[in-house]
Amino acid sequence: MRAALTAIALAIGSGSLDAYAGQPASADESARAPESPLVAYSLELIESESKLPHTEIAELRAIHFEMSRHPPPHGGDCAHTLGASRFADQYARLASIQFSLGDYEASIEADESALACTPRDASLHASIASANLSLGRIAEARTAVERGYAIDRDNSSVQDVRARIDFLQERWADATARFRLEIVSGEARDFADYDECFLWLAQRRAGVLHPELPPPGDDEELNTRKKRWPTPILELFKGERTEAALVQAIRDDATGIEPRERLTEALYYVGELRLAEGDVETARRHFASVVNLHVLNFVEFGMARSELARMRERTEVAGKDAAGR
Repeated sequence: MRAALTAIALAIGSGSLDAYAGQPASADESARAPESPLVAYSLELIESESKLPHTEIAELRAIHFEMSRHPPPHGGDCAHTLGASRFADQYARLASIQFSLGDYEASIEADESALACTPRDASLHASIASANLSLGRIAEARTAVERGYAIDRDNSSVQDVRARIDFLQERWADATARFRLEIVSGEARDFADYDECFLWLAQRRAGVLHPELPPPGDDEELNTRKKRWPTPILELFKGERTEAALVQAIRDDATGIEPRERLTEALYYVGELRLAEGDVETARRHFASVVNLHVLNFVEFGMARSELARMRERTEVAGKDAAGR
C-alpha cells in the first residue's frame, strides 16, 4: 500500500496526469499570437512547484488501515448489516480523498461500494457523476446523475451536477432554468456565487447578448458580494474588468487562497466566455491551461476536461465528414 500511495503522490507532484492535446501554445503558435493574460499567468504557475497532498495521503492511509481491521461485507451483503451506514461513510470518505488526488476511477469504485451499503443515497450518484465529468465522460455522468435524480430530485448535490451537465450538453434552456432556480431558492450553499457565473454564461452561450441575473436582496448584500470572489469574473463578463485586471486581482488576493485555485476558476469561466464569442481556439487554450494547472478536486477542472473532450469529438467528426465528401 505504501508504494501505491507514494506513486500517487509522485504522479501528482510531477504533473504526470495524462497529457492533453490542448496544451498551451507551442513555440510556433506563440510566434503567431501572444498568450492571453490568464494563460500567460498559468504558464508561470505551471513552472512553479505544486504542493504534494500530504494531508490527503495520510487520511487515505488511515482509512485503508481502518477498513483492513474491520472489512466491510462484500457487495450487496453490506446493505443487510447493522453497520451499513458506517461502512458507506467509510467508502464515501475514501471516494472523496481519491477524487482530491485525481484518481477518479478509484473514486467511482469507492462510491459504488458505498452504494452497495446504502442504495438510496442520491448524493453518491452525484459524486459518481462528478468523477465521470473529471474524466471527460459526459454521457456516463448524465447516466449517473439521472439515477440520483430518480431517487431524490430535491437533493442539492444532484441538482448542482445535473445543471452542470445540462450546460456541457448545451441544453441552454434547462441550464438557465436550473441555475436561476438555485440562485433564487435562497438556500445557503458554499458555491452559490458560482451559479451566477454559470447562469450568465448559459444565457450568453444561448445567444443572449445582455444576460440578466437575479437582483441581490438588498444594498448590504450587493456591497458584500462586490468584495468577494468570483465577482471579478462576473465584472469581466459585463465588460467592467479586463482579463489583465482579472490576473492582477488574483495576484493581489490576500485571503490566503492559492493563486492556482483562483486562476483555475478564472481560466475556465473566461474560456466559456471566449467560446460564446466564437473564439474556439482561445477557449481551447484556456481549458487546456486549467487541466495543466492540476487543481484536481475543483469543479472547473472536470468541466474544462469535458469541454476539451467535446472539442476533440467535434474535430474527429468534422474530419470524417470531410473525408467522406
